[in-house]
Amino acid sequence: MAFKKLISVHEIEEGKLSVIKTRHFSVVVTKWENNYYAFEDSCTHDGEEISCGKLEGCVITCPRHFAKFDIRNGSVLALPATEPLTIFPTKVNGEDLEVDLESV
Repeated sequence: MAFKKLISVHEIEEGKLSVIKTRHFSVVVTKWENNYYAFEDSCTHDGEEISCGKLEGCVITCPRHFAKFDIRNGSVLALPATEPLTIFPTKVNGEDLEVDLESV
């Protein structure tokens, strides 16, 4: 695994979405129930920026066609999406949130 610093944990608010652009794609990071999650900013149904959707607890809803996903594991909770979100492993190192963008 190749964990790299993506953002400071102090910049991540519980239940809020932060988008970080990397060289190849955008990553959404959030905190829910004191755990950090990171996933690709793209709905697997049509590529819409999922970060424009609504986050309720651990469920994010795509703003275009209302597909729903569990941010903890990427699983699809509502159609029309059939493929899970791309989830990236995270870990806290001091004051930094590190994400493994190469594990997928």
